[in-house]
Amino acid sequence: MKQLIQRNMKRFVQKVLHSFGYEIHRIGSNPKERSERKEGPRITKPAAIDPVWPLPRCSGGLSNQQIREEFAKYDLWHYAYAFEGDLSFPARHNNPGHLADAPERPLQRFRHFMPSLVASNNGSLRGKRVLDIACNSGFWSIQCALLGAEVVGFDGREELIRQANLIKSIVGVEKVEFRILDFWDMSPQRLGGTFDVVLNLGILYHLTDPLKALQLTKSMARQYILLDTNVCSSRDSVIKLYWEEPADIRDAITPGIVVQPSKSSIDLMLRHIGAATWLEIPMQTIDMPADYLHDRRASWLIKVA
Repeated sequence: MKQLIQRNMKRFVQKVLHSFGYEIHRIGSNPKERSERKEGPRITKPAAIDPVWPLPRCSGGLSNQQIREEFAKYDLWHYAYAFEGDLSFPARHNNPGHLADAPERPLQRFRHFMPSLVASNNGSLRGKRVLDIACNSGFWSIQCALLGAEVVGFDGREELIRQANLIKSIVGVEKVEFRILDFWDMSPQRLGGTFDVVLNLGILYHLTDPLKALQLTKSMARQYILLDTNVCSSRDSVIKLYWEEPADIRDAITPGIVVQPSKSSIDLMLRHIGAATWLEIPMQTIDMPADYLHDRRASWLIKVA
């Protein structure tokens, strides 16, 4: 009876902690087994950071009407944007949905994982060289530039790079450059060397080979990778296959198989590519998009060396 109560209590505690983004793993009793484990950074709550929002506008830049005309040139926008002067634009997708179109979604995500990234860099991104993989219209690139980083963002769609340069011109940030480049073509030679921080946000589950993608991402990073991705909810080390058509601006560029790894399979892949340490960033609040709350998406801070 006592053992039954203990098992039920253990399941209850695991369920509660799992709902907040934590996992319980048994620590090996063998000292050699414990010494071989790679321990990630200590879980400490970093100082809160808010995104720069609404976005500032450079002095003497485009008028409200000119900005509206520029936004109207594009049928699809993955991110919603708001600018000083009470000027805002919704996200627009061919396949609209609450998660994709919610204007607060990227702001919630920023408050979730950016504090951990900034804290790991001694509290500031100023002067850091940051790579934004699959940068879309430049939301994350612009935010990092406003935090003082020198940013290179790339995407495989020319339309998205034009959008990113539009946002750059409205805000007036200088230390950000956008390029057209396919994910599999990125290299230090093509992008002017390696980077202090590499952002791999929302791209892994649009690719066919997550292990190769993580290896390539690691080859671009000197210090840290910030990984944010959809995951399959299995507790086993599995990878789910899906077929994806380029029906929307957020989808893969070409039709084919894409994959969603489970959290534990990501841990195995990070171990395989030789990452020094990594930490799944725990949620500090329930003010988060539903896919994070329901274990369908997660974020990792990865130390490369």
